[in-house]
Amino acid sequence: MALAYRSNRVRSSSGDDPKLPHDAVVEILKRLPVGSLLRFRCVCRSWRSTIDDPDFVAHHLSHSALDASNGYLLCLDWDEGDDPVRYSLFSSESLTRPSMSQIEIPFAASSKRFGFVGSCNGLICVREMSGDGYARSMYLWNLFTRKHRAVRRSSLDSKFRSIYNVHVAVGFGFDARSNDYKILRILYFPDDINLVEVYSLSTDSWRSLECEVPAFCAYSPSVFLNGNLHWLVSKNDDLWTEGWSGSIVLFDVASEVFDEMALSEEFLQVLSISKEVVLSALNNLLAVCTVHGEAVGHPEPHSVCSVWVMRDYGVPESWTKLYSFEACGQVTGFDGFMRNGELLMLIDDDEGVSWNPITGQFTILPLSRQSDLVTIIESLVSP
Repeated sequence: MALAYRSNRVRSSSGDDPKLPHDAVVEILKRLPVGSLLRFRCVCRSWRSTIDDPDFVAHHLSHSALDASNGYLLCLDWDEGDDPVRYSLFSSESLTRPSMSQIEIPFAASSKRFGFVGSCNGLICVREMSGDGYARSMYLWNLFTRKHRAVRRSSLDSKFRSIYNVHVAVGFGFDARSNDYKILRILYFPDDINLVEVYSLSTDSWRSLECEVPAFCAYSPSVFLNGNLHWLVSKNDDLWTEGWSGSIVLFDVASEVFDEMALSEEFLQVLSISKEVVLSALNNLLAVCTVHGEAVGHPEPHSVCSVWVMRDYGVPESWTKLYSFEACGQVTGFDGFMRNGELLMLIDDDEGVSWNPITGQFTILPLSRQSDLVTIIESLVSP
């Protein structure tokens, strides 16, 4: 609070503004954490106006995105039966330390389960999990500013409320062209009818899109990168069978059109023998994590894993193996990367583990086996 204290001693004759040039104020404030900025809104009217200004919010976000210390991992733990869901916030620097805080979210109820759709610029998209996969309640939430918004219900919610065999794919991203945040929802029905709708935060409304939708696995999580949402596509014509067929489906959030990204023949051969294939993002590159065999010569099962990255976005031949490693036990899933490059994975369906590619060390994580993870950055972006 030293900055706030000094500002009270150097007020101008108007009794309102500290004697600091506005540019200097902005340069100082944009480097501060959100918690401090929320307090410093009370210093004077000009500071409050500056902190609330959309241009400053954008400047603060740009600076925050460059600072690795502003990255966090949010863990949703639903391993407590009928107890309310718990959210724990971890520093991106080390998951072995105790969580920074236990977070109570304003929209959680003991009878509901939630999952992450994704995060973008500090905003988190959360959906209520139901048995049929259809998200009837969704929220946009900034846990640092403690603000949230219930996403307005779509007209499709009531129309298809009684249908239990609908499969759903959901993605969340940012439209830089219109400075808007959007949720994409694709509904697949057994009779080959596909419905696509987009929610716009700026208008707080859903719109239906008339477009061709490539067939892909509705259970695959989306990856937002370079203005596009990405999924690994289904390998079969049967939409109810999980897998991929040798390409990546992408959705341009700004132009609201689908496209397909081919994979090289060499990379397809790698994926065809993999037991587990998960799309992710690492250092602003598309990445694929694979489990493609078991190591020999060990008394206990060891999984052979690899991480591939697309060096040149959109160029199929640029897929490059970044590293391979052996993990003790059966790797049954990947949860993406921390900002420091550590890979999060699930061993034998019940143990969360991180692997450090620099040291080669594995660390057992203090996470429940039934949890959902999302990486976030600190920001002032308001839902």
